[in-house]
Amino acid sequence: MRFFEFALVTRPAVLFSVLLTATFFATEINADEPVASEQKTAGEKFKSVSVLANMPADQMGKVMNIMSASLGVNCGHCHEGTNFAKDSVGQKELARKMLSMTFELNERSFGGEPKITCNTCHRGQARPASTLSLDPHPPGPSAAASFTHPSTDEIWARYLAAIGGKDRVAALKTRHVIANRVEPNGKREPEELWQTAQGKSRMVTQYGTLAVVEGFDGDQAWKRANDSGIALKPDEAEQIRSEAIVAFGMQTVSHYRELSYQKGDRVQDRDCHVLEGKIESHGNERLFFDVLSGLLLRRIASVPTILGPFEYQVDYQDYQEFGGVLQPTKLRFAVPNISWTRQVSSIETNIDLDESQFRLPYKSP
Repeated sequence: MRFFEFALVTRPAVLFSVLLTATFFATEINADEPVASEQKTAGEKFKSVSVLANMPADQMGKVMNIMSASLGVNCGHCHEGTNFAKDSVGQKELARKMLSMTFELNERSFGGEPKITCNTCHRGQARPASTLSLDPHPPGPSAAASFTHPSTDEIWARYLAAIGGKDRVAALKTRHVIANRVEPNGKREPEELWQTAQGKSRMVTQYGTLAVVEGFDGDQAWKRANDSGIALKPDEAEQIRSEAIVAFGMQTVSHYRELSYQKGDRVQDRDCHVLEGKIESHGNERLFFDVLSGLLLRRIASVPTILGPFEYQVDYQDYQEFGGVLQPTKLRFAVPNISWTRQVSSIETNIDLDESQFRLPYKSP
């Protein structure tokens, strides 16, 4: 079983829409074990690709999502159904002209760096505004921008103290989480997670009879839809790893290279200190800590594409105490054009876990 999907809009087919909401990137589903994405260009891998022909093929899903979110449209704006190669529909030819213009401007003025993107002009509208808005100006920058910022070590120390203290965090060895994945339309799918302080993890999201399972065994990330493997791109594998590590707090600082203070910002109506660090695979992440409480409120992973950064955002909300440590019970996930929420109902801590469940392949009994 092998097919290709774009994670932009829900399709009529039940199986397709389930996998779409579970993976949110362009993804290959294969009955074989998951392997790294092939290093092909878009022109080599897909039909009827012209302006994007030299782009790495594994950027296609991300770039389509960026374009869709930037214009506030779905796939049907340029494509007919799932026949993405068909040319005589929608606004595909106009989109090609706009992409050519964007690449030309970046090449001529910015040395080829993607400083100008679809969102530069469109800002969520299919037709970009050409006149100046006369609405009142939005509020000024966060007050945190003018704070004398603490050191990275001080921010981490405050975070550990805020969630329960270094000793309590160190005593947290395992977690078993019961939750629901809540779609923007309110539909709920049950989720269950098992995690260890060493960063090992497994999560099952149940869509009717289809179970989407993702795991990290401490070395390799993997994902399956029932018995079919899902090929992960490096940044997707990194997100599976990051989620388990960040959840425990203690090891988070060692997860990043070149961690540094960036600026003050505002998240969830709270002033925040923002740290930025590089991750081992590629790209970088920004972490937003509440200036007053010290809690982690947001994490943004950024992956470069030819149309600028593709960002994966997690908001951590409604902290409650489990096992002596404050842990978020509402997590909002978002990528361009797609968002969902994990609503936690219970967390068990320091329970015995079978280590084999984190290894690939893992099949439910």
